[in-house]
Amino acid sequence: MHHLTLFAQQNLSHAQRTPSFELSKQILLEKILNRGDLPYISVEKQLELLQGLSESKLGQFLIERGGLNGYWTHYVITHPENNLKNPLNSLESFILERAPTSLATQERFQIFKSQIQKRIQEGCSFSSIPCGLMGDLLDLDYSGLHTFTLCGIDLDPETLVLAKDHAKTRGLLEHCQFFEKDAWDLQLHEKFDLIASNGLSIYEHNDQKVIDLYRQFYNALKPNGTLVTSFLTPPPAPGFKTEWLSTELNPQDALLQKIIFVDILDAKWQAYRSEATVRNQLLQAGFCNIEVFYDKAHIFPTVVAKKSSI
Repeated sequence: MHHLTLFAQQNLSHAQRTPSFELSKQILLEKILNRGDLPYISVEKQLELLQGLSESKLGQFLIERGGLNGYWTHYVITHPENNLKNPLNSLESFILERAPTSLATQERFQIFKSQIQKRIQEGCSFSSIPCGLMGDLLDLDYSGLHTFTLCGIDLDPETLVLAKDHAKTRGLLEHCQFFEKDAWDLQLHEKFDLIASNGLSIYEHNDQKVIDLYRQFYNALKPNGTLVTSFLTPPPAPGFKTEWLSTELNPQDALLQKIIFVDILDAKWQAYRSEATVRNQLLQAGFCNIEVFYDKAHIFPTVVAKKSSI
């Protein structure tokens, strides 16, 4: 299967952490045993969760990589519309249907598509970076248009193959271009009317590198171009301000999410930022007219920012 092939180690989000799934699982198991009981969950229960994760393909990928590639990101954000026939074990069902961050990014995906759809016009040139399966662009309505270009840029060659397959399925391949590039080294100047970018800043803890990334996008946009991007807000924690809305959260689900992704998996997507921080980063990169669109729980906001026309 495409999504189980080895990936380049420089990949920020889903490079393999060890040479094999078995070794990755053993390392996590030993971590749990050595750490002992946590105040809110026993070792025995943590081991049960680890075993449950290992019984689904999604869980196996998370154990091995600690993050999601384009295939599994698409799998999560398009649930349930694309996964109705897939048998789910209880933990995969939780991840797809109850975990607060998963629900937030499913909602974010719809917000992305809504914001991009309204900017589609004859002759437009849009890009998705990193593109994953490029659902943010390929799943839109281009009826009535004759000339438009959709560009997928990703560091992962396997993901680009899957994106091309998705473009064929959508009947849009003739309008698509795909390039294997590092988002921090695009070397593109005033090429796109719009760039959609989800899933990089949440893996990068260095704020300056995120600003550098936004500058790459700024340079690649035409004057008056639009960036549609996203960020993760800080989760509830003692001594830290959170933007999460408790009224929109099930506390048991939020705790189980923390146990799975933080305590057990040590997931790589733990670079959290406030709206104020993201606004400042975008301003430093040159963007203006910044708008923020929140999901219901204020976990995974969408940001729309403009490049000036000058």
